[in-house]
Amino acid sequence: MLKVYNLGIFGPNKVGKTLFVEALLYKTGMIEKFGGVNGMPSTMDYDKEEIERGMGINLSVGYIKKGNDIIYLLDTPGYMDFIGEQVAGLEVCDIAVLVISSGEGISTSAEKLWEMIREKKKPVIIFVNKLDASDVSFDSVWKEMTSVIGKNLLSVTVPVYQDGQMKGVENILEKKSGDNPSLQGYFQQAMDVIAELDDALMERYLEGADIFSEDISGYIKKGFIEGKLIPVFSGASINQTGIDEFISFVLKYLPSTSEMPPVKVLKDEKEDILERKEEGPLLSIIAKTIIDPFAGKLSYLRVFSGKLKSNSQCLNSTKNTKERIGQLMRIQGKKQEMLSEAGPGEVVAIAKISSAQAFDTFCEPSNPVKISVSPLPEGAVSYSIKPKVKGTEDKLGNAIGRIAEEDPTIRVFRDEETGETIISGMGDLHIDIAVNKFKEKFGVEVEKGIPKIAYKETITTTADAEGKHKKQTGGRGQYGHCFIKVEPLPRGTGFEFVDEIVGGAIPRQFIPSVEKGVREAMKKGVLAHYPVVDIRVRLYDGTYHTVDSSDIAFQLAGILALQKALQQANPVLLEPIVNVEIMIPQEFVGDVIGTINAKRGRVLDMVASGRNHIVKAQVPLAEMANYTNELRSITSGSGTYTMAFSHYEEVPNHIATKIIEERKKEREARQ
Repeated sequence: MLKVYNLGIFGPNKVGKTLFVEALLYKTGMIEKFGGVNGMPSTMDYDKEEIERGMGINLSVGYIKKGNDIIYLLDTPGYMDFIGEQVAGLEVCDIAVLVISSGEGISTSAEKLWEMIREKKKPVIIFVNKLDASDVSFDSVWKEMTSVIGKNLLSVTVPVYQDGQMKGVENILEKKSGDNPSLQGYFQQAMDVIAELDDALMERYLEGADIFSEDISGYIKKGFIEGKLIPVFSGASINQTGIDEFISFVLKYLPSTSEMPPVKVLKDEKEDILERKEEGPLLSIIAKTIIDPFAGKLSYLRVFSGKLKSNSQCLNSTKNTKERIGQLMRIQGKKQEMLSEAGPGEVVAIAKISSAQAFDTFCEPSNPVKISVSPLPEGAVSYSIKPKVKGTEDKLGNAIGRIAEEDPTIRVFRDEETGETIISGMGDLHIDIAVNKFKEKFGVEVEKGIPKIAYKETITTTADAEGKHKKQTGGRGQYGHCFIKVEPLPRGTGFEFVDEIVGGAIPRQFIPSVEKGVREAMKKGVLAHYPVVDIRVRLYDGTYHTVDSSDIAFQLAGILALQKALQQANPVLLEPIVNVEIMIPQEFVGDVIGTINAKRGRVLDMVASGRNHIVKAQVPLAEMANYTNELRSITSGSGTYTMAFSHYEEVPNHIATKIIEERKKEREARQ
């Protein structure tokens, strides 16, 4: 019987993550040439944009086949601009592998990924890469990991050096006490962590037993699933050191997909669970869609339960539509292998699924269930775009739809205030790549306008308001009347609508109309016409007319009520805050901290990294324009930085006043 393992590979940019996947494939004979070095493309980074930039930008899929075992590998981009791909990888993998670089340790990006993995409650492995580099210390990285991640780390392999050069790794689980005095600390720590997994095992351990002489695989597997231990591996992907030990551990100690806990689903809008069994009902989810202008649409589908078969039919329960499944394909980077069926844990590609997009659930028509997925973060960087060549507007419109379908974190919309088409994404790089896709994939070139900061509005106090729309012009009139209460919600919560109507004050069919009106009014706040977020609206009273009340009348009443309520609830402007990680030589630390302070930023941490220092800070996005040139000037070109969206914060009053005035002038100039 086929045993399926499903690993998502995560890690910051430039830690050697894709090279780690390449080494796994090469060492197991799945690929003939070791790519990713000397200008050769790797198996996973095969897209033209990825090759030119030397970095991953897409979720890619590969697999290792060993006898009756198959390990699926989901390689995710490291750059936080592509958080949508990382979220997709987390949704569909069983086990997360976090790759970190020995030189950087737990960087801001690594810590962010660790938080995402922990939030999804995924069991996790850590692979410490690039231990062949000079001036690195596994001991230092280990101390940092125990500080940030916790004490339940299990040292499985530890690097061994000779004359300052890494000669391999030592497998702690295969060592006997006293074999290598220099590894005693890691050996002891490993025994402590394993002994704590079971009371009887702990008792034997305290009596002096060598628990490594027993079969501890069951204890490790159970503890791993429950999150009680995190295996840690050492290695160097570029010369495939530590790779064999990693694969052996996966197959011997880790759970296959059928041994993982049941999947949480929504059935009739109630929480339920579904076992991961081949003989069970079909449950699968689309991880990603790829749009090719010539080959069409390709969807990556991960199966959780049951069997997905070629040339079959199933239900897209997210959209409540029947979908025809064509030929299934197993994917190795860009190579495709035809497949007749796929079971739990497998990730396959299917061409031309018409209406489906990322995170849609596919299931049996007789057992409609849905997988609840994490919400995607909203973009914090926006640009206006327009076609370079007149007459290609229709072509651009088609391309916009396709690109947004391929990447749900890209949002393209028309700004009703300015009449401009706005593209919003997670960062400058994210937007640049999307703009390149317009040209490369769909043959339409666009011009980017001045970047617009995606400000938002919210409220700070509660308020009640009445919305009444009444119109009588002869014949049937219009009548909608509602009372609402608005309340602020914690930052990042979004929007809640609460129906508190009793006694039929508003007929049931018009309550969604009020909500629709409220949502429409939220698109333009009362300060500067920016979208409103993080509010709860309670609809608690109203009146209606048996003849004149209608859907549109109550929508308009909802709009009027929210506009009044916002004005009374002390509205404020919000701005996006970004995490910034700046790597610089020590002599420039003071100057760089000075620039952060001048930009209304706050320094969170400062750590040494080899001969450099890493300054971690949070800064308003509006202050980061042109920081690349500024940092280059300060550090004579030696400084680098990365930036990722963090959260929204209230704009200080004096700055908010300027933004509101400028926005007002823009509107007046267009009238």
